[in-house]
Amino acid sequence: MKLREVYPYYVVFCLMLASAFSFLDRLALSMLIDPVKEDLSLTDTQVSLLAGAAFTVFYVGFAFVFGRWVDTHGRRNALVLGISLWSLATAACGLAGNFQRLFIARSLIGVGEASLNPAGYSIIADYFKPARRGLATAIFACGATIGGGLAIMLGGQLIAWAEANRPTLPLLPDLAPWQFVFIAIGLPGLLVALLIALSVKEPPRRLVVGEKSEIPGIRDALRFMGENARSFVPLFAGYSCIAVIGYSFMVWGPVHFMRLHGLAASDVGLLLGLGYGVGGTIGLLAGGAFADHLVRRGRIDAPILVSLATVVVETPLFIGAYLASDVLVASTLFCIGMAVASVIGGLQISMVQSLAPNRLRGIMAAVYGACVNLAGFGIAPTITALLAENVFGGELGIGKALALMTFLAGVLAAVLILIGLKPGRRLALSLNGESNSATAFA
Repeated sequence: MKLREVYPYYVVFCLMLASAFSFLDRLALSMLIDPVKEDLSLTDTQVSLLAGAAFTVFYVGFAFVFGRWVDTHGRRNALVLGISLWSLATAACGLAGNFQRLFIARSLIGVGEASLNPAGYSIIADYFKPARRGLATAIFACGATIGGGLAIMLGGQLIAWAEANRPTLPLLPDLAPWQFVFIAIGLPGLLVALLIALSVKEPPRRLVVGEKSEIPGIRDALRFMGENARSFVPLFAGYSCIAVIGYSFMVWGPVHFMRLHGLAASDVGLLLGLGYGVGGTIGLLAGGAFADHLVRRGRIDAPILVSLATVVVETPLFIGAYLASDVLVASTLFCIGMAVASVIGGLQISMVQSLAPNRLRGIMAAVYGACVNLAGFGIAPTITALLAENVFGGELGIGKALALMTFLAGVLAAVLILIGLKPGRRLALSLNGESNSATAFA
């Protein structure tokens, strides 16, 4: 295989590494909830605001800034800036001594991470043709499972080690163990930013059928979305419901296993980290490869079809994991559910790419990111905490709250994706320059 054929996969690997660090930094708080609560005297609802709203509001706002940047300027530089910012902000979480300062640091993580998806989606679409994007985007999305798995695993192991050894840093002799963990996982991300700055090349833009080379404006993006609202509204809403299932677990799942099943943080980290990191990665790669196979057979809507099947299977698995009283049963159901759910990780990227012209992919990724993160990270964790505190009896009711959220979100997601399937297929075919033949819609 020639170097020019291998290099695009190297670029995807770099993007995957950046994604892994983004999820590691984003989710570290989930393994540190109880020590942070104790030291800063917080409630579950306040923690949910730190984990969700503080991150999401700024992530969504700056996703449009970076999305516009990606469509009009260099994508690599946007990514380098974003990685540097979120890494420093994660380290700053370790210096926070109260709710307000931790809120600000979490907000800055959101600002930095807003650069990743618009830049990554656009870069991958220009390095790979449609029939190869499924696997490429799945590799990129593996950063979520690897990073999420590491966040759960290393968070548990690091906090246990830090509590036992009480490490210190120069000029910071009185750090709490949870503060040391934030600093230890934040600063290495700067090396990823340096790697991308030195070795990733900005690709030439690959325009779709009928697309002009002129750079469109925000009005063009809004007009395009309005003209194709029958595709975007149900599909983006459906995938947002899927995000509710995933992000609710990411914030409250580790704590649920510790509170209900009495496991130590290190045990939960090892168990769930392996399930999420290994099972999730297998699901991602399998889903991407299968979607590519279907696309080559003429099903350009394969990412949407496979996503629909996936949500139908994952929903009962997660509900069972939350309600099972036996830790082995709960863990097994979770690991299987995570492998199935992760199939969607790469497919959602392919879905966005297939429904947008090149010059609008950045802003469309921003819109999509706004939808899924507002629903999944901004709203779902807080609603879950409120349900546990006010409906299901307090801290030990978090599992029942998770089960209810999963059921409602799963049913709604399946209905919405089914509604958006046919118009989404038509839009993808038109952008790819294909005719609306009977075979194409079979």
